Amino acid sequence: MQRGSIVQKHGAWHLRYRLHGKELSVKLADYTDDYRTKKSVRPLAERYLQLANQGTPGDPQTVQQFIDLVYFPHAEKNKRPSTVHGYRKLYSAYIEQRIGSVRLFAFRTRDAQRLLDQIAAENDLTHQTFKNIKSFLSAVFKLAKRLGSVDQNPIRDTEAPKGKDSAETHAHSEPEITEMLKILDGVGNVAVCVAAYTGLSLGELQGLQWPDITEDSIKVQRTIWRGIEGMPKTKARKDSIPLLKIVRDTLGQHRAANPHAVWVFENPEHGRPYDLATMGSKSIKDALKDSNIEWRGWHACRRGFATRLHEHGVQDKIIQSLMRHSSLSVTMKHYFKATPAANLEAMQKLNPKKKAR
Repeated sequence: MQRGSIVQKHGAWHLRYRLHGKELSVKLADYTDDYRTKKSVRPLAERYLQLANQGTPGDPQTVQQFIDLVYFPHAEKNKRPSTVHGYRKLYSAYIEQRIGSVRLFAFRTRDAQRLLDQIAAENDLTHQTFKNIKSFLSAVFKLAKRLGSVDQNPIRDTEAPKGKDSAETHAHSEPEITEMLKILDGVGNVAVCVAAYTGLSLGELQGLQWPDITEDSIKVQRTIWRGIEGMPKTKARKDSIPLLKIVRDTLGQHRAANPHAVWVFENPEHGRPYDLATMGSKSIKDALKDSNIEWRGWHACRRGFATRLHEHGVQDKIIQSLMRHSSLSVTMKHYFKATPAANLEAMQKLNPKKKAR
C-alpha cells in the first residue's frame, strides 16, 4: 500500500505515485490558507491513491472519488485557474462532507435537490452562491455523462434555493477617481488611473507588458491571476482599448521612471508584476483612510468605467465593445450602476417648464 510522495512545486501541492510500474504525478491543490502543510493535503492524496492501491485505473465509483480523481484534473486543464479555485472552495466548504460514499451512478435529481436544501438549511448564503454550487455540480455530471459514467445529469432539473440577496456592488464615480489620483502616488496611482479610464480587470492590469501599449491603444495579450499567467477570458477581451490623454501621459511618465521594466507594473525586486490585489487592500486602502473615499476594489474601477460612459450618454453597444463583453446583457446587468447624481439629474428632467407670460 503506497502512500506516495507529496511535494510543493510552483505554488501548488503535487502527489507522486506509481500505477502499474509507471511513475505518475498529479496536482492536488494550490498552496493556500486551507492547504499550507503536507498534513493538510494528505487526505486528498489518500483519495487519489485509493484506486492506484487497488490496481484499478477505471472510473471511480462514488461522487467524491469522481470529483477528486476525474473532474478536478479535467478542470485544471480546461478551465481558468480562478474558476477552478472558486469551485474548490465551494466543494470543500459545502459539498465534500455531505456526499460521503454516495455512488455516482445512483445519484438522482432528488438526491441533488436534497443536497442543495441541506446546504441551505445549514448556511446563510446568497442566491448567487447557490447558483454557483448548482453550476459546479452540473459541470461535474456533464463530464460524467460525456465519459459514460452516468446516463443523465441529475442537477439539470433541480432548483437553486432562494437564499439572501447579494450585497450591492459599487462603481467608483468620477469624483472618487479624481480624489484618489490626487492622494495616491507611485504604482498605485498609475494602476488606478489605467483601471479607471480603460476598464481593464485586475488580471489584465497585472498581465500588461510595455509592448502591449501603443501611442493610441492597449491590446490585452495575457492575464495574471494569483501569479498564474493565462490567456484573456474570451476572444472579445483581446480587442484593443483606446487610450485617453490622461492614461497616455501617466503611462509615459511611469515608463520614463522604469526604462528597463518588461511588465508595466513590475516589481523591481523580482522582475514580476506587483500583487495589485494586495496593494489595493493594504497600501491603497491605507492611503485613502483619512479621506472620504473608501477603496472598493479594482472591479469597482471597471464598473465605474462602464457606469460613467452610460451616464454620459454613450450607446450601450459601444460600452459593451469598450468593456470587451461578448454579451450586452452582461454589461447592462452587472456593470451599469445607478448613482445618486444620475438619479437626481434624471428626476430634474420631469420638472414642469414654466410657461412664458
